[in-house]
Amino acid sequence: MSSECEPQGHAGQPWRRDAALLRQLFPFGFSVDASGRLLAAGTRWASYAPQVAVGSNFDALFVVQRPVGVTGIAQLRSSLDEAVLLKLAGRAGFELRGQFIDAGDGVLHFAGGPWVANLGALSGLDLALSDFPPHDTRGDMLVLLQMQETSLADMRALANNLRERMAAQSQLEGQLRQIQKMELVGRFAGGMAHNFNNILMAIQGYAELSLTRLDSSDPVRGWVEQICTATEHAASLTHGLLTMSRQNRVKLEPLDLARELREVEKLVAPLLGKRVLLALRLDPSLPWVLADSSSLKQILMNLVLNARDAMPNGGRIEISARALAAEKVEGGSVRERVELAVSDEGVGMDERTKASLFEPFFTTKEVGKGVGLGLSTVYGLVQQIDGTIAVESELGRGTTFRIGIPSAPAQSPPAREGAPAPSAKPSEPAGAYILLVDDEPQVRSLLEQILRRDGFRVSAAANAEEALALLAQGARFELLLSDVMMPGLSGPELAARVDELYGPLPTVFISGHTDNARLRSGVLPPHQRFLQKPFAPSELGKALRELLASAPTPPR
Repeated sequence: MSSECEPQGHAGQPWRRDAALLRQLFPFGFSVDASGRLLAAGTRWASYAPQVAVGSNFDALFVVQRPVGVTGIAQLRSSLDEAVLLKLAGRAGFELRGQFIDAGDGVLHFAGGPWVANLGALSGLDLALSDFPPHDTRGDMLVLLQMQETSLADMRALANNLRERMAAQSQLEGQLRQIQKMELVGRFAGGMAHNFNNILMAIQGYAELSLTRLDSSDPVRGWVEQICTATEHAASLTHGLLTMSRQNRVKLEPLDLARELREVEKLVAPLLGKRVLLALRLDPSLPWVLADSSSLKQILMNLVLNARDAMPNGGRIEISARALAAEKVEGGSVRERVELAVSDEGVGMDERTKASLFEPFFTTKEVGKGVGLGLSTVYGLVQQIDGTIAVESELGRGTTFRIGIPSAPAQSPPAREGAPAPSAKPSEPAGAYILLVDDEPQVRSLLEQILRRDGFRVSAAANAEEALALLAQGARFELLLSDVMMPGLSGPELAARVDELYGPLPTVFISGHTDNARLRSGVLPPHQRFLQKPFAPSELGKALRELLASAPTPPR
């Protein structure tokens, strides 16, 4: 007879999973097969009654006291709907109360525990509250089910307790399902972003190349500029989706807040309907802020759409921005911030709602109209840009969200990259020899044209194998420009192979999406950089020249 308590034999059978769960929930539980042999035993048997073990026979261990007239396991199989009272042979006073559960294939699980007269009887039987089925932390209410002297008041308290536990369990299960959905959305978003950003890369790149050939008076120029603007908005939405699913790196940079707010106004206005008015009120001397453009847009769009939903009969939403007075922080330094406020004339909130406002899955909307992730996402994004958020609201008096955003350092803000000037001459040719690797033909062709226009020499490959073949032929490349996600070896794997064979080669990775945490974090060796697709031709040229200027001459 085995002395183990773990389920034995019947490998792969469904009952094994249930038996493992029952061992955790019921310390004195067990499972028997069609012949009455124990297949599994609860965790307490080994120390309390070692004879109750895997391989032992039920009828030799237990005497059936209830149902009346039943004498063994064979007859118990026809009484599965009834409560069972068992007496352990050789252990005076010890009884078990519970029920047998049909697990299929002739296997029965016993779910139950010790049956005692009252709490005072526990010590005489060497039992503790932990020996009973699952119980709560406020009085072990489920123990009452295993006592003969349970009062009606005790049973009512037990019923209320179980009702609360079931409601909490249901809520947790719902939250788990939402988390699983969000994880699935995140994985799906990553794959879609890679393909979508490759498409945007081609559209944006060719549009910007076209602008370099168009005079400022050409009527076609305005159309192409609209294409560039549309691709920027599409790229911003993709970036926001990846940021929310934590698959994208937040890029803090000086931003013209007034311009960002006007762009959000254009994006969100069509979604508000005719009964909602959106107004901007901006400080004329509004400073630039240090933030991530995509995150900022997503924060504002979520807050504005929430405000719309809070005004079912229409009303006014106001976005305002003003510089806050400088304040001293720990260490004696001065912190300057800008306050961004989104106000509505909606139904407002009570104190209880405000207290839970930023908790994941908390929502006041009807079932099917919200999952409670909008404001928790806003809170997370505000934290990522080193901001603060607070809410002011009263029932019937509307709501105002106030967000504090760090001001950009007191220096001349960088000029925002716009469309290239007509007939703009490319920068001085760098003349460096670049190995370009990208499996997407449109993107590869575009990048090759941009690089040649900027004076670089280029050899292109569709995958890592072709790139390694070019290197093996003796080509002396000065920089590797590689996509990250490719069939066969990935970009980082290719770079590692090149570094191993030929020494460190300056490398710029490009990708519409990557699940490589090291690339997303920006923590790379000094001779490597990462560019997120889609990017402007000027951004690529700048990254290449900076890396070539800072990197040592390749050993090849």
